[in-house]
Amino acid sequence: MSLKAYFKIAIFMTIMALLYIHMQMKIFELSYNGKDKEKIIHELNDSNGALSHQILTLESANNIGSRLLDHDKDLQFTDNVNVKVMVVQTRPMRHLIQPKPKVVASPVWNLFSFLGAQEAKASE
Repeated sequence: MSLKAYFKIAIFMTIMALLYIHMQMKIFELSYNGKDKEKIIHELNDSNGALSHQILTLESANNIGSRLLDHDKDLQFTDNVNVKVMVVQTRPMRHLIQPKPKVVASPVWNLFSFLGAQEAKASE
């Protein structure tokens, strides 16, 4: 083998090795970046859960009631003496009830029972 061919092969192999190493470094860099982003996503999910818990706590009836009663001292919950009861007569709503359509049963249709509505059956 001539010296010129040897240098061509050596340069080609060196370039291929450098390209391979570069690709491997990029793969590891992307995997580390992915792990970092995954950590960030988990931290955001945790903070999202904590924030939603705080929001639900602030929106709770107990918290709103206690803040309202602390803010205005003259307010209080009503007792049964102050509750008014209204008696309303109920009438049936006949205009909403629709009559069922009459189904005409013909003896011919009994022969074609397989054309009827299909039902789901459990398989054994």
